[in-house]
Amino acid sequence: MNFKQCVIFREIAKTNNFTKAANHLFLTQSAVSHAIKDLEEEAGTQLFERLHRSVKLTPAGELFLREIQPILEEFEAVEAHLPNLDKQPPLKIASCITYAQTELPQLLQTFNAEYPEAHFNVQVFPASESIARLEAGEVDLAFIEGHILQPSFDAKKIADYRLCVIAGPAFTQAKLSFAELLQQPLLLRERGSAVRETFESAAVLQGFKLFPIWESVDSQTLISAVKAGFGLSVLPYRLVKGEIALGKLKEIKVADWKLTNDISALVRKSRYQSRLLASFWQMLNQIE
Repeated sequence: MNFKQCVIFREIAKTNNFTKAANHLFLTQSAVSHAIKDLEEEAGTQLFERLHRSVKLTPAGELFLREIQPILEEFEAVEAHLPNLDKQPPLKIASCITYAQTELPQLLQTFNAEYPEAHFNVQVFPASESIARLEAGEVDLAFIEGHILQPSFDAKKIADYRLCVIAGPAFTQAKLSFAELLQQPLLLRERGSAVRETFESAAVLQGFKLFPIWESVDSQTLISAVKAGFGLSVLPYRLVKGEIALGKLKEIKVADWKLTNDISALVRKSRYQSRLLASFWQMLNQIE
């Protein structure tokens, strides 16, 4: 038994006539008759009662029709959607906190203006987890802070940002040396985050170790703690520039301080990309 035989059987049951069924299906009457003969031989029973100018279902044929009707309808529904399957699944994106809180919403909005059918599933993770999910195929694309070393990815740098030291409004010093900074109570992102790794590497290169009093995966939690006067933090300037401009935070200048992080978009090196992912990647490659 195959799908074509079932379609022929259903059409005969609908028209009660082999010739009409053949015409509707653009088949020869011989092909229709042969398909039903094979089907009846496989079933081991007659499915149609042949009358003078028509046919009608036998009890076995009626049972067979009830069995195959929902299967045929479901298959045809999938067949009807087949040309649009590539458009329907959302693009699964993993993003670092910095990019998700700043430029990613505008980027997705720009893409949606050209591709209104596009949908997105965005999840925010530290770089290490985003990379792991991309490697496992759980996301289609990732926005990562810091350096990218994995050869299994195609990477495109799309932005960079500088790190800055922030303090609450009541903090009186405007400048610190690097050694003086490390003597302050430090409120830092968790180990493994790109911001923490960059800052920690700079400290190690100068012979220092970090001993933060507060660690968090959430930058906004650190910002709130800084405002409350618990200590100083090192965060991307783009995350805090608005609050600095409003006087809710202070940027503390540090001698010989110039730390930056890259933000890169990553996809797996693969022969296949969905139409939307390929279009999205093409848009990213146009970013200077």
